[in-house]
Amino acid sequence: MKVSEFTIKHLSRIINGDCDYTPYLTGSMLVELFNRYGFRDTYGQGFPSRWLYVEEKIKKLNGSVKLAKVIEEIVDPRSYYDTEFKVAEAVDKINNIISYDGYLLIEKGKRYKIVNTESVYIEPESLGEIENDFLTEQIKKCDDKILEEDFDGAITNARTLAETVIVDILSKYDLDYQYKGDLIAAYQRIKRLLNLDPSNIDYPDSIKQILSGLISIINGLANMRNEMSDAHTRRYKPERHHAKLAVNSSKTLSEFLIDTLIKQYRKER
Repeated sequence: MKVSEFTIKHLSRIINGDCDYTPYLTGSMLVELFNRYGFRDTYGQGFPSRWLYVEEKIKKLNGSVKLAKVIEEIVDPRSYYDTEFKVAEAVDKINNIISYDGYLLIEKGKRYKIVNTESVYIEPESLGEIENDFLTEQIKKCDDKILEEDFDGAITNARTLAETVIVDILSKYDLDYQYKGDLIAAYQRIKRLLNLDPSNIDYPDSIKQILSGLISIINGLANMRNEMSDAHTRRYKPERHHAKLAVNSSKTLSEFLIDTLIKQYRKER
């Protein structure tokens, strides 16, 4: 997560509690907070002003997923029990600021999580029949590496996400198939399994064009990782928009395959 200088200054006040919508944190409490995210500070004589200390820590965490974790901790609903403050108001105020950097706090369960507003979000219930820890981990890694600006790693995980979904579906519903590392060939197999061939006469031309686009996504993910990611010798250094393109394409493809699987196989039961 990387934010502007303007946002850093506002986050400093919010984290300190020097505003009228978040709990006040003392110097020692701030040290404890940031020490949970990799620092080894002590509170005592000579300690800088609270706002200066927090601003310095935010700058050091800027560009990493740890900054997102700090903000998420600040809006932990448990910190607002028995106080005059409302966590929903704090979330709204923070969102008004970080939205300009492309991020938002959204409610997930009983907590709030930072999401990249320019990234596709897969609803947990959409994972359906093939939900597993590894798949959830790949989704999280894709988002975290964009936040950390690890664009090589994001591209690698984008392919792994699509690969995980495709191979998992094939392993459950195409028992004769053995994956040999060829993502393009695996997609050709799943395309037949889920009736996603663009040549299907039952589909209108618009759907055929979109399905043809899915083939292009697979080809792109397979070749993009080879040419641009950290899995092979670098030929080209990926930039943020390349990584987001790979991650969002993989998420869109993965969710569509999962939704198609759920629709087809639940209907048969």
